[in-house]
Amino acid sequence: MASAGGKVRLRLIEPADIRLRTGRKYQRLRRACLFISCALTFALPVWHLRSIEAQSEGLARGGRWAVIGEAIGFPDWAPPLVGAPTSIAIVGLELLDPVLAFAVLVSAGPSAQLGIASIIVAVLVVLFGRFFCGWLCPYLPILAASNAMRSLLARLGFRTRDVPLPKRSAFAVLGVLLVASAATGSQILPLVYPPAVIGREAFRAVFYGGLGAGAVILGGAFVFDTFVSRAGFCRYLCPGGAMFALFGALSPVVVKRTASACTDCGLCDQVCNMLQEPMTDRVDAGCDRCGKCVASCPTDALAIGFGTPPLLHPRARATTPAKGVGRESA
Repeated sequence: MASAGGKVRLRLIEPADIRLRTGRKYQRLRRACLFISCALTFALPVWHLRSIEAQSEGLARGGRWAVIGEAIGFPDWAPPLVGAPTSIAIVGLELLDPVLAFAVLVSAGPSAQLGIASIIVAVLVVLFGRFFCGWLCPYLPILAASNAMRSLLARLGFRTRDVPLPKRSAFAVLGVLLVASAATGSQILPLVYPPAVIGREAFRAVFYGGLGAGAVILGGAFVFDTFVSRAGFCRYLCPGGAMFALFGALSPVVVKRTASACTDCGLCDQVCNMLQEPMTDRVDAGCDRCGKCVASCPTDALAIGFGTPPLLHPRARATTPAKGVGRESA
């Protein structure tokens, strides 16, 4: 609509404004995996607390989370699961996030057990790319809340900023944290890596009844994503995202575009939180395989399939900051 001065006021379309038209099975599977990841993160501490309560002859009884565990009906015995989602043991099989494996490697030195625990996840990342960020990271609900807040503020007439930072910022953060870990002999990286922070805060809340400094970090990331740069923490500051991008640069699973079906509407570029540009085939190792670009395409011009890995795709490596898509608003 026209403003009082006769000018048309435009608002950038936020991700929450774009309807996902297709790929519903893919999105349901992705959300189911995310739900399981988040459920393990928050439910396992409660489950293990019930086990400790039984073993301690009721010493933990009466606590807030012990009562919740009883209300849910968790059995007193602990499941054959420990950790989640960055470090988990399933019936004796240990799986370790490569990000945390490197943090331990540089601070405490190599070990065969460390390599065995991380090799399976590392191979999956090499095969499927940065899928952990789009399918399993428990920070995603916080990011979704941030995107929803940005959309709400835009509808209320508040201008939401999207300040671009150098795309290599996350790699710089990763390098600094690894160097600091090596120099001090301590694991500094997990202190700011969101999945590790969320898992630690969930444990702290259940067993100690409160939150620690990690909650401040998560709150700061939410504020940064909402008011400074959309998904900025994941794009520019997350050391885990940088590590997964390095591992996933050789992934053969990519977003493919049928040029003859593409109308250059730009919806796929705008819905992407990771600054990818599938409309012009500029999709690099930062793609988290969330599939939202495919689902938002009105002409089914995009698909996820096998193709040239980002490291070997010169057009993908030439990614430039995405341009927003404008529309009329009241």
